[in-house]
Amino acid sequence: MRRMQVQIEESTYEALRRRAFERRRSLAATVRELLEEALRPASPRRRRLKDFKFIGAGASKRRGRVSVEHDAALGDERW
Repeated sequence: MRRMQVQIEESTYEALRRRAFERRRSLAATVRELLEEALRPASPRRRRLKDFKFIGAGASKRRGRVSVEHDAALGDERW
């Protein structure tokens, strides 16, 4: 384990102190937990889904509920 010093804003310190108190942990343990959580790599599934933020962003103006009635909409030759 390495020792280090970090300067943080007073409001951040108070929020950290409050969280440590609520969890009945030391400040140091709380900082370590938060850092580990923030630096943990995203799960492969979560990482994949982040790449597809555009899904569901559009509207089906011409055909109504295409997401539900996709077979009928895609079978229509006017598409």
